[in-house]
Formats: sequence, structure tokens, C-alpha cells
Amino acid sequence: MQAALATYAATPVWADAPAVATDPGLVPVTMRAVALHNLARGIADGRHYASPPAPGFVIGVDGVGVTDDGRRVYVSAPGTAAPRIAVPESALVDVPDALDDLQAAAAMNAVMSSWMAMTVRVRVRPGQTVLVLGATGGSGRPAVALARRLGARVIAAGRNTAVLSTVGADATIDLRAPEEDIAAALRAEKIDVVFDYLWGRPAELTLAALEKRGPSQFVQIGTMAGTEIALPGALLRSTDIRLLGSGFGSFTAEEVVAARPSILATAVDLGIEIDVTAVPAESVAEVWRADTAGRRVVLTL
Repeated sequence: MQAALATYAATPVWADAPAVATDPGLVPVTMRAVALHNLARGIADGRHYASPPAPGFVIGVDGVGVTDDGRRVYVSAPGTAAPRIAVPESALVDVPDALDDLQAAAAMNAVMSSWMAMTVRVRVRPGQTVLVLGATGGSGRPAVALARRLGARVIAAGRNTAVLSTVGADATIDLRAPEEDIAAALRAEKIDVVFDYLWGRPAELTLAALEKRGPSQFVQIGTMAGTEIALPGALLRSTDIRLLGSGFGSFTAEEVVAARPSILATAVDLGIEIDVTAVPAESVAEVWRADTAGRRVVLTL
């Protein structure tokens, strides 16, 4: 069998891989679609805190496939970018008929980040004002939709102004504007919760705008604008602010397993449609560094 293998030094390669396990306690799955979202890419490149210590493993952390008895399932397990895998039954969730293979593969990670942040790490309440930093990205757009469904007033902040006007937010902030304008726009709002997909300079500006502004929560989800920030200690001492992260490690595996059916149902309910580029899995090396113009790459098998 061949599969997409991590190299760490370069792009993943399509190469020979061990045959699928035949443990009677595992469910064999024929894989159809595997999304290359940021989590999958970070682990495959060796950059993520969950990356194995050495390369050579089959990449992918989730995907959509079919069991031998014909169930179409979402799979949450390491090593999904292979034609055949075998996983525990607990790794499987039946896919709603309303989602095709590509959308189901792409939607789970995109919606999960906001679902876990907004219902597990903090609980968004009706009437709150929520800021989504990075609202024009593949995970930020569903975050806006979910926050509105939960009854919040939503401010969307992003750099892609064409997309920003379409995300359905109550207000928007253009992150390409001069920093003083961004800061003024942030300080003009009474923000209860920030969901941050960016970190870097946008997070610094936002935290500064929250200083001495009353109770607020800042939930860190992604680092698309930088992996580090400068955070003055005085800001934390002078402000009633709760700073926390949302990602694997900040919630339990049991919480993720319990949430997966609701996440897929929410993707259907909200009409979430991810911009997808489908690529044959054997072409993983060619597409790994390609500019996909904000579209989510899904490997097909």
C-alpha cells in the first residue's frame, strides 16, 4: 500500500507504507477524502506540539471514508491519508447525507475550532458582543455564523475586505487599516469575548484595546499572524480579563468525541460550505506549498 508520508525536511511524499492493521478490535475503513487544514499541516511538518518525534508516519488527522459494511463515516485518527486504515469504533461518526465527502472532510475541523471554543472553553450567551479575529479565514467564517446562532452580536475582523463584507457579521474591522484606526475601532466597542485565530500584532492591538475596559475573555485558537506577542504584565493586572486557549490539550478527548455529531449537524444547520480544492492524494507533494487562494485542500483517495 502507498500513502502520504511525512518527511519534515521537505513536503510529504506518496510512498510505500505498512499494510493496514488487522486487529479484530479495529474497524477497517476505505478512505475517500482527507483535508489538509492547518492542524494536519502543522503535524505533518513537525511544527505542531502534537507532531511525532520523527517523520515517516502517514499524515492526516481526520477524513471521510466508508466501512466494509457500507457506512459513510467521519474518521478522527492519526494517519488518515492512506487508502485503507483501521481504527477504533469510537473514532467514527456517521456523516449526514446533506454533506458530501469533500464538505464533510473540510467542515469538521473548520467548525470544531469555534464549536469547542464557544461551547466548551467559554459559553457564548445571547446578547454578548463577540469579536472574531481572522473572520475571513476557513475557520473564522464558521465562527461568525456560530456566534450569531448562539445569540451574540458579532464583530468580524480580517484583511480580506471582499470576504469580510459577506460573513454576516453585525460590524466589521478592516485589519489592513492603519493601526491607530484599528485600535480606535476596537475601543469603540464593549467586547465581551474575543475568539482569536491570528495572534501576532492583531492580538496585541486587541488586548491593548481591552485594557481597563471591564470583564472580558480572550480565547486563543490560531496563530496565522504570528506565534508570539508582547504582553505587558500591567495589562493583566489592571484589567478584568481572562486569557485562555482552545485546542487539543485544553479540552479532553472525551469532550471532543461527545461534540463530533453536534459539529457535523451544526455544519448542516448553518449551511456551512467550505471552499474546497480537491487533489488526488498521490499529488500531495505538488500541492503542499501551493497557493490555494484561501481554499481548503482536500486529498481524494
